[in-house]
Amino acid sequence: MTTAASQPILRLHTPKPLQHQSSATRAESVPPSGRLQEILSVPSAGILMESASTPRAVGYLGEITSAAVVAEVNSSLGIPTHDGLIEPPKDRLTEDYIRSGVEVLGFLQDIEKIRELLSRWFKFGDGFMLYRPLYEIWLEGLAPVLEDYSNGKGLESLAATIWCNTQCSLTCGKNTTLQEWASAATGDRLRWETIGLLLSIIGLLSASLPPWDTVFKGSYGRDDLMHTTLKLVEICIDLSKRSGTRNELLLCLLYERTVIISGIQGDTSSEVWESYSGVCDVAILLGLHLDSRANSQTPFFLAELRARIFNVIFSMDKFQGTFLGRPPRLSYRYCHVPFPKDITDEEMLLPWPELQARLAQLDANGGWSKSGSVGRCGWRRAWSARHELREDVLEVVIGTSNIDLEASIRSIRAREKEASESLPPFCRGLDPEDLLTRLKRDPTHHIPGRGVEWRPVDLLCFLSMHFGIRHTDFLLERAIFNKTKCDSSRLIASAKAVLKLVLKAHQVRDFLYEFQLDFTDMLAFYAVPVAGVLAIEMLKRDQLNDLCDTFPRSETLQQLGVLVPALEAVRPDEGNYKLCSMGLNAIRKVLDQLLSKPSGRPIAIDGHQGHAFEDAQFGVGIGNDADFLQWLGNVDFDTNGWLDSL
Repeated sequence: MTTAASQPILRLHTPKPLQHQSSATRAESVPPSGRLQEILSVPSAGILMESASTPRAVGYLGEITSAAVVAEVNSSLGIPTHDGLIEPPKDRLTEDYIRSGVEVLGFLQDIEKIRELLSRWFKFGDGFMLYRPLYEIWLEGLAPVLEDYSNGKGLESLAATIWCNTQCSLTCGKNTTLQEWASAATGDRLRWETIGLLLSIIGLLSASLPPWDTVFKGSYGRDDLMHTTLKLVEICIDLSKRSGTRNELLLCLLYERTVIISGIQGDTSSEVWESYSGVCDVAILLGLHLDSRANSQTPFFLAELRARIFNVIFSMDKFQGTFLGRPPRLSYRYCHVPFPKDITDEEMLLPWPELQARLAQLDANGGWSKSGSVGRCGWRRAWSARHELREDVLEVVIGTSNIDLEASIRSIRAREKEASESLPPFCRGLDPEDLLTRLKRDPTHHIPGRGVEWRPVDLLCFLSMHFGIRHTDFLLERAIFNKTKCDSSRLIASAKAVLKLVLKAHQVRDFLYEFQLDFTDMLAFYAVPVAGVLAIEMLKRDQLNDLCDTFPRSETLQQLGVLVPALEAVRPDEGNYKLCSMGLNAIRKVLDQLLSKPSGRPIAIDGHQGHAFEDAQFGVGIGNDADFLQWLGNVDFDTNGWLDSL
């Protein structure tokens, strides 16, 4: 079977791009007064399109609410329940909304450029959340509509039509196919969510690729394209919400908006946190956290899509909480977190009898595919066993309740071992450092048992799993040390393991050059915090000047020396540049102290020695890595004041 990554985006007959796009957009955005009134008099969405079936209620209300009790009484009496309490409001179409819509549509006039950008993104593999064929169908339906309205009715009329389409619910029945569902959101039924999702792919691509990539040759550079698409995505989200839309497409658009913001502003930005809170809110509103997210009338592709979406959202929630030292917004205690099926996007297009046979084959193989390229959902399924575990790790490292630390960590490590043993055959027991060494020598090295080469996206997914595993161990050792003040050797060993893997990955950066955003995040999330811990430990041991110390000072200095130029290479236009720069300055400061001055006099310490982090102000006790780095960059090492309380 041909993989999704090897197929081009569908080719269509498309209109010629506008010669003067910006001026044309401005001119079309201000229609004559009479024309505007004609557009605003479009009948309501309910008149334009009658639902094929009853739409899914929007606005999950739990079983303990007053509305649930009333609904139960009504049901027993045979009275239908009114959904007015939970239906989102719908605004009236205004001149401002039309002008905003025209701004978005003006950008889409160069449809060939849009196609080129989407084709480049899907060379990486399957869609991240939505199925790749959805985008192909949407793009196929978009092109002729743009041509029709650009040459005749005008973009203002198209903006009004899209508004009305967006007010209609996306409905489907048990036998609805993926192609039919996708077609209901494009062409004559084009929606703002659809347009926003196509634009979001361009934003994600811009954030991922380096600025010198050939895709940016032309009217838009990387930064301009990223900021422009973010602005247009924001407009699409606003128009969708004002149209009353709350569905799976809007949820995916909200998620991808958050990723684009993080690529521009960095993950410590308050906008990223607030934006992702909106993602979690809509997921709960749609009831995707429930086991009943699908029923007997839900087609398989939609049930699986909902499972995939919530799996991604839940995972990102744990990642943000871990990185920022904040409580998670979603908890497995109140959510059913599904494992996505190991099915590629192209397989989702198979006729139902063939897809059923494929599902039966997966069940017979323990849920795993055994040949061909690994889809994104295959990698996501492999990581899913650790979602609940990461929440328990957060409870250990930032929780406020009194817990049995030893028992909790013992339980987490036992479950971590079980999760590793449950990995699929193609990555179970595979050492990431050995793999990186092999790929450095031979980039055509094959995935075990699959008969296909490692693609950059495969390596990225595999490394992400192992960074998570090693980072978990680092967090647990950090928690143990903070709370028990025991010997720091295990903490140092865990920090060195993380840093070693980062530096190994850096050796194959050319192989991963199309994933610059992920590479920068790897440095910011994993390398910088552990490097700070190691730098402080070395500084402390130099102050102690213990002649019997066995700490591998030379090896650690060499590792930090390799990390410094990697951090220097992070560009100012990358979202997490400030965090990498903060870490770089702090590590440089420590290295200057270590390499520029002779060792100080021995310092007598009562009890055990070599504990670099006993003080709450000494970095490791600080709640998150960003605060730790800020402390590390500001501390004055020219005096022993920072050691006084030890």
